[in-house]
Amino acid sequence: MQGMVKMQVKICGITRLDDLKTCEKHNPSFIGFINVKRSRRFVDIEKINELKGMMKNPEKAVLVLEHVNAHEVMKKAQKCGIKNVQLHSLSADEVSKINDINIIKVIGIPKIDDTKKKEIERFAGVCKCILFDFEVSGQSGGTGKQIPLEVAEHAARIAKSINPDIKLILAGGMNTERMKNEEKMIKKIFDYVDVNSGVEDLPGVKNELKISEFMKTCNQVK
Repeated sequence: MQGMVKMQVKICGITRLDDLKTCEKHNPSFIGFINVKRSRRFVDIEKINELKGMMKNPEKAVLVLEHVNAHEVMKKAQKCGIKNVQLHSLSADEVSKINDINIIKVIGIPKIDDTKKKEIERFAGVCKCILFDFEVSGQSGGTGKQIPLEVAEHAARIAKSINPDIKLILAGGMNTERMKNEEKMIKKIFDYVDVNSGVEDLPGVKNELKISEFMKTCNQVK
């Protein structure tokens, strides 16, 4: 992805219809619903089905899961009719068993060492899209902490060396301030950014002004 273009955005952690409508008004590329019980933004499958049914474009829905095998992932995705699944679990071998679903594989990064390098390489070989988030105590995602950009860039280079066409998403404490400060480099390296707590008042309660400011920053073309 070349720099100096509009940044594609995924807004995650939607729990309420009002927030869904607000997000749609600002036209992100993806809207995420979290079905991970440890998350403060957990939404059960019945509610996700209800919200997805209200979407203008259901193809933008992303189901966030943390399951132990490919069969469970495919079953859950089929149940709610969502083709985009963000995974906070599964080995590369299990991911390779998943069919007819667009997988966004989350890789948590506290730092890049040999173990993490091999992990990135394995998933880049079987995934079309990787999301990098900050990892704390083995927990990838939902930490609200930012990956230092030089570490994120290193991770991106590793993934691209295996699969030059892979799509890359930067997550972890994303907000308008970071986009303004590091916009040029983020747009040069990543295809998407993922924002959650950075556009909230409380976990699962989005703020329209924050969403508007974030989207305007990402949509600027310089």
